[in-house]
Amino acid sequence: MRVLATAAALLCALLAMPALASGKARGPFDFELAAPSTAVAAGGPAASRTLYTQRRFNLVGLRWRGRASAAIRLRVRRPNGTWSHWETLAAHPGHNPDTDRGEPSVSSSDPLWVGSADAVQYRLSRPLRRLRLHFVNVASELRSARAAQDPQPAFVSRRAWGASKCRPRAAPEYGAVKAIHVHHTVSLNDYAPEEGPAIVLSVCRYHRNSNGWNDIGYNALVDKYGVLYEGRAGGLDQAVVGAQAQGFNDETAGIASIGDHTSVEATPETLSALAAYIRWKLGVHGQPLSGPVTLRSDGGPATKYPAGARVTLERVIGHRDTGRTACPGELLYAQLDELRALVLSGVGVLPTLGTSLSATLGDSSVDFGDVVPVTGLLSGPGGAPLVNETVEVQTNGTGLWKTASTAITAPDGTFAIELRPRRRLYVRLRYRGRAELRRATSARLLLHLRPLITLRSPVTSSVRGARVPVRGTVSPRKRFVTLVLQQRKGGRYRRAGVRAVRARQGRFSTSLKPVVAATYRYAVIALNDADTDRASTGWRPLRVRR
Repeated sequence: MRVLATAAALLCALLAMPALASGKARGPFDFELAAPSTAVAAGGPAASRTLYTQRRFNLVGLRWRGRASAAIRLRVRRPNGTWSHWETLAAHPGHNPDTDRGEPSVSSSDPLWVGSADAVQYRLSRPLRRLRLHFVNVASELRSARAAQDPQPAFVSRRAWGASKCRPRAAPEYGAVKAIHVHHTVSLNDYAPEEGPAIVLSVCRYHRNSNGWNDIGYNALVDKYGVLYEGRAGGLDQAVVGAQAQGFNDETAGIASIGDHTSVEATPETLSALAAYIRWKLGVHGQPLSGPVTLRSDGGPATKYPAGARVTLERVIGHRDTGRTACPGELLYAQLDELRALVLSGVGVLPTLGTSLSATLGDSSVDFGDVVPVTGLLSGPGGAPLVNETVEVQTNGTGLWKTASTAITAPDGTFAIELRPRRRLYVRLRYRGRAELRRATSARLLLHLRPLITLRSPVTSSVRGARVPVRGTVSPRKRFVTLVLQQRKGGRYRRAGVRAVRARQGRFSTSLKPVVAATYRYAVIALNDADTDRASTGWRPLRVRR
């Protein structure tokens, strides 16, 4: 594997265009990489190993010989070591010049803009002959396009949103802007356009009057309609030190999306406004629009890094990248790669056709070990079903969304999978979209899970003073279960005793010792906890004689 990787890197260097060979690229340059022979072995699907490039690239596509076609999926590695999701690349024979125009006809994929990457993997539904990957690097053009050359984005000033009713406690302090933190305000998402200024004012008053800060914490805010708001006083173009990312406030600016992006993505309008502000703000302060930057932490209990630590990050980062927080929400954080690409390109989010995704659980409360059907419908413009599209089934039981399974939509747009939960969790469906179709996420659904408690050979009769064994199992494993004993008195059952019983590796064993001849009943209960709901064996009768 090491030999192949080395050979691939050498081949990459040999195939680079003159700009690469000159040692330092002064403008855009292209380079190519031949697909390793192991990735195009005859017969069946083909997949590559990780293919590393000596230079970063911003765009990649595939080209091959012959008229064969294949389904192509590709992903890239970001400079920070994370991987993008798998993207489907179209390969259209019709994307060729007329035969009488003197330009060659080729078999190739559509090009894929990736922002910035240094490695790639691909999957093919079938091998393709003499496959090559073509890379384009335009980083020099992007770096030279300073946001200062762009007009300042339109914004709602402090005066316009009512900052006179939230005056700063002290004069602003100034630092530097080397990177931008992206946040969300964790506000309800169903606000109207005219409510934006009032929301900003209320956030300001909360930060000042409840938190005790000098002013609103963010340097800027943007609502779901794409309206940009000036934040902390001192000048939108200035390096005002905010209260938005403890440990890193004096070297970063912070912009917050007004909304909760735990389960809802930022709108295209929000992304475009975020990108315009970030592009302009970095340029005003003479910073590149992409690439790594090293920041020094000032420490604090809310940051991940101790005082003095030097941390290398992207230019556009989420609050969670430096802080002990889930901000800016799982879905907006997943959109940061898209946001970085928009910052680089200077182009807003292109209009896409609307999609709709619904989800239904076969049962919302089940016992451990049960299978739960998850069904849904993916539809496009006008409610038309979307056929043969991939839908992800995601679960969240610990605070993070993870893809548990995928499904392919049927001719009527429906799909179905089965889950076997091991804890209480949220379930949602996600469609990543494609060039002309907007991504979609279903509402999240809560799936309750009850432990399964089984008694082994439960005793139903005994004599006074004798021990009655109570043994059984509990799944998933619990540290304790609770044994409850009730005695029948005056036509009613009344509590006679309660005991916590230690369970080891899912097994428990204890006993009862009734001292009065009477009619009893008993049950073993697992109490509600962070993983499961309350569950019980149900009452078991016990007749105690003299």
